[in-house]
Amino acid sequence: MTLKPILSILSACLLAASCGQPVWRGSQDCIGSLETSAKASTVQTHSGPVCGYIDDGVFVYKGIPYGQAARFMPPTDPEPWKEVRASRAYGPVSPHGPRMGWTDDNQAFAMHWDDGYPGEDCLRVNVWTSSIKGNSKLPVMVWLHGGGFSEGSSQEQAGYDGTNLARDHGVVVVSLNHRLNALGFLDLSAYGAKYAHSGNVGMMDIVKALEWVKTNISAFGGDPSNVTVFGQSGGGGKVSTLMAMPSARGLFHKAIVQSGSITHLMDPKYSRRIGAATVSRLGIRPAEVDKMAEVPYEQLLAAYREAVQQVTEEARQDGALPANFLDRILFGQLPVADGEVIPFQPAAPEALAFSKDIPVIIGTVYNEFTPGQEDPIFRPLAIRQAEDRMAAGCAPVYFYRFDWATPVLDGSMGSTHCIEIPFVFDNVLRHRTFTGGGEDAVQLGHRVSNLWAAFARTGKPAADGMPEWEPWPAHLIININSKLEK
Repeated sequence: MTLKPILSILSACLLAASCGQPVWRGSQDCIGSLETSAKASTVQTHSGPVCGYIDDGVFVYKGIPYGQAARFMPPTDPEPWKEVRASRAYGPVSPHGPRMGWTDDNQAFAMHWDDGYPGEDCLRVNVWTSSIKGNSKLPVMVWLHGGGFSEGSSQEQAGYDGTNLARDHGVVVVSLNHRLNALGFLDLSAYGAKYAHSGNVGMMDIVKALEWVKTNISAFGGDPSNVTVFGQSGGGGKVSTLMAMPSARGLFHKAIVQSGSITHLMDPKYSRRIGAATVSRLGIRPAEVDKMAEVPYEQLLAAYREAVQQVTEEARQDGALPANFLDRILFGQLPVADGEVIPFQPAAPEALAFSKDIPVIIGTVYNEFTPGQEDPIFRPLAIRQAEDRMAAGCAPVYFYRFDWATPVLDGSMGSTHCIEIPFVFDNVLRHRTFTGGGEDAVQLGHRVSNLWAAFARTGKPAADGMPEWEPWPAHLIININSKLEK
């Protein structure tokens, strides 16, 4: 081979690598083709036509508006458009403060954050699908990102990319951005009916996105009657919360909670205190609360964070902080059990009744934030959520613990928080700064992603090379050699 073809192949592969794509499929083959034809990829949504691109047989659409919203107000449908809207790049992400790990070289290397660009007009969905035929009836998997309810985005981790799930596992993958922190969960309801739902508009955004899926996903080859919501950490908390929301009933049919079981949301008594403290710290009089809509975001976030600290201390003095460690550290930064949008706490029998017919996968990873020891933070809540659902006579719960430990950084992280995500999405190579790659890990990724996709397809997780997964109290230990424990 002459030098020119060699340089051309190397250049193409380096270009792929610069976009965060895995460079090699096999030992010597470069990544497949990419087509940007608007004619070949245009899909008609309820709001207007969109075009994306075709990545090695997968149709990809990014940054499609699913709603719009004024600050602190519930979302509404987006303004319609007539011309074909280019949807090839991620849209704005909800503004948030500095991320844990930005200044930690090891974490920054492993996680390889992609935080995009911030903007309050952030109600966007992304779609990956192998078919844009309306009669394809592919199961749909809607991903909710982590970061608590305060930070994160649909693009923050390389593992979130839906290409491999869509191409190799026959599902339509949807991810989304929604409002976070003070923009999504600042409770100003004490200031009148206009702000009645401000403490929950971030969750209302997610419901609006699920309504978009119901209305539009068939145009992307998806089946609106077979939708699975899945999320990790804060995303798992959002899944847990959706199951307690009457407005979300019928918009999804299966659920997966990864290291995010939440049983306790904010009491309005304290969420309203945080709202009042935020307003006061900004020097705004109650009669002028509408000025909150014009406060620069950085000032709003700083006042909100100070208010959360203040009211958390007040709740501690009242003896009102939740007993569980995770619920305590999230206090003040959660949705509100307001009696309307979220009528009951997620663990209440009345809330469990809303999702009684929803099969659920629940689990954690072995170490979470505790290298070298079994997870004491997330696992007790996951067990409680499983037990509560089974005691209430709900649909089957499939329970897991992900034990595979990454070799990256001399194995110092163990089976750490977020490590299962590249395996769920079959992105072990795409996020190899976190997984290290390697044939055993890649094969485990194929098996785990098959489990998740099978659950989305049928409600029963099953995959070649994995034990038969029986419902709780059995639990699947996921590793190179997985086993079912009873």
